[in-house]
Amino acid sequence: MVLDAGVTYEQTWHAMEELVREGLVRNIGVSNVGTQKIRDVLSYAKIKPAVLQVEMHPYLVQAKLLRMARENGIQVTAFSSLASGSYVELGGASVDESPCNLPQVIEIA
Repeated sequence: MVLDAGVTYEQTWHAMEELVREGLVRNIGVSNVGTQKIRDVLSYAKIKPAVLQVEMHPYLVQAKLLRMARENGIQVTAFSSLASGSYVELGGASVDESPCNLPQVIEIA
């Protein structure tokens, strides 16, 4: 992956807003950011984020981030909603503690 360190998040956000104005995209959002970055974006955005995509599962609820998104009318979409394999590999849980083994998940399945 190549990152251009000369381009700020704010510049990138304004470029995405221009895509909306040109009718090339309908909605824009953010991914993998915390509450502070959302505050930053809201401080300069002419078009607020429509969606926040973030890792969220039974072992990573992110209640503060979810609350902030709701308070600002930003929809949330979760990825790794049953936790990623890396969560177990990084010591976040044992294989037996995988969210896939939770009684509620088994019942729903």
